[in-house]
Amino acid sequence: MDDKKFEVLIQNDEELERFFDASSSLFLPEFNEKILIAYKDANETLEHIKRLLNHVIAAGGIVFNQNNEVLLIKRKGVWDLPKGKCEEGENLRQTAIREVEEETGIKIETAAEQAVVTYHCYRMQGKRFIKETHWFEMGDTCTEEFQLQKDEGIEEAKWVPLNELENYKENMYPMIWSVLESYINELI
Repeated sequence: MDDKKFEVLIQNDEELERFFDASSSLFLPEFNEKILIAYKDANETLEHIKRLLNHVIAAGGIVFNQNNEVLLIKRKGVWDLPKGKCEEGENLRQTAIREVEEETGIKIETAAEQAVVTYHCYRMQGKRFIKETHWFEMGDTCTEEFQLQKDEGIEEAKWVPLNELENYKENMYPMIWSVLESYINELI
C-alpha cells in the first residue's frame, strides 16, 4: 500500500453499514475523503454494499477516432464520458453503444470487449445509489458533427488528443479521470 493516509478506514460490517447510512458524509456533494475498505473478500463486500443502496447498472464508451483522440462530453459543466442506464432487454454492450450514439450523435463502428467496471455512490431525490458502470472501448465512423442530447444536460463534445487529456482533469470527475488515465499511460 502507498503512504497516502486514508481518512476513512472500514474493516467490518458494522463500520460498512454506518458509512453507507443515509446520514453518512459519503452522500454530501463536498465529500472528497480517501477511503480504504479492507475485507478479505472484495466481492462479498461489494454485494453487501449493493444490498445497502439502490443498485443502478449502466454502460458507456471510451471512444477513439482514427486520429487516436478520445471523445469527451461536457455534461452540466463537467467533462465526462458518454454513458447511461441499461434498458430492459439490452445487454451491456448494446447499452454502451446506444448511449454513446444518443448522447453525441456519432455512429459507433466498433465496440471491443468490456475494458473497465467502475462504481460510485450518489444521492438523488433523497435516495442513495451505487452506480455500476461497464466501460467499452469503441471506435467511431469519422462523424463530422455532433448531435448533442441537450435534454440530458450535454453542452459540448470534442475529440481530445491523449497527450492533452490532463488539461481537462481539473473539471472532470475523479472516477472518469481514473478510467482515462489508464489509457494515457498505456498509449502514450
